[in-house]
Amino acid sequence: MNDISIKHALLLWNRPMPGKASEFAVRPIGHDDYDRFDFKVGACFREWKELAKADDIIGLKLQLMIEVWHAVTFHGVAVGNVHKALLCIPEYRDMLADDCLPREFRGERE
Repeated sequence: MNDISIKHALLLWNRPMPGKASEFAVRPIGHDDYDRFDFKVGACFREWKELAKADDIIGLKLQLMIEVWHAVTFHGVAVGNVHKALLCIPEYRDMLADDCLPREFRGERE
């Protein structure tokens, strides 16, 4: 898994389909498979770009969590799918307690 900086992260997901979990993905801005997703948020938004330009990592983390909340709560994306996809964002991993991280990321803070 390649890391994607929160500054360049695009969150993508699809509407839920009966009997099928919604796909949730994180891609860097400029990636070529956006069209297959129903929802796109993050680095494509002006406000996100302004936070990134100002190097406001706390603001970006807050915005990330707001967008994730919307995806899970209002669009039916499974929280486990979201968590797994977000692990490619180092700033997301930084927000988690060590025991909430998969083993391969636990040594990053040592």
